[in-house]
Amino acid sequence: MKTDLHKITKELNSRARAHAVGALQEVRVTLKRLDRQSGQNIFSSQTTHDEWASHHGGRSELQFNVGMENVSDTAELRHGVAFSFETSRTLPSIDVLVPKVRHFNE
Repeated sequence: MKTDLHKITKELNSRARAHAVGALQEVRVTLKRLDRQSGQNIFSSQTTHDEWASHHGGRSELQFNVGMENVSDTAELRHGVAFSFETSRTLPSIDVLVPKVRHFNE
């Protein structure tokens, strides 16, 4: 049976509103001095894929993420925080992450 991660992230977004983490995007605007907010939800359609999702805006920062893992032929939801070291057009080098990882590890 395939689990629909898109439905799970929508539910997480909905339930997060009752908790401090629900204001994640507002907090990011303040801390990073951004000109605009990346939506209101933690996870967006742009950051939710079939097997994993990370919070919207999390490429160059610590990411909140969820994903489906196959454990003993059973689909299990994993969740956590991590840094993505995969380079991209918006993150051509991981150099910006190195001091953040050091700080997080301390």
